[in-house]
Amino acid sequence: KGNSIRVKVEKNNPIVNSLNKTKKELYPDLAKEQQNRLREIQLEMKEKRKAEEKQKKLDDLEKARIKEERSYDRIMNENNMTSNTDIQATADATAAEEYEDDFF
Repeated sequence: KGNSIRVKVEKNNPIVNSLNKTKKELYPDLAKEQQNRLREIQLEMKEKRKAEEKQKKLDDLEKARIKEERSYDRIMNENNMTSNTDIQATADATAAEEYEDDFF
């Protein structure tokens, strides 16, 4: 305390006064806030996973529909097929011509 001089200065600054009036000291429960944040993150991830599963299900249905459209299973059916023995054979080709006319 040798060479220093202490001077008491009065704090009469309007800016400091206004800051002191609005000053709030908070003592938050950090553990609780962390738990809440983790819960929010888990819910977001759960919603994202559900949306992805729903989109995957829609994609699978679309793939199945396209596969069914491209499949010949509907066309290559025993009921839709005719054999040469089904057409009555004659000496000339009139039976085949009649079948072809019915086809168109």
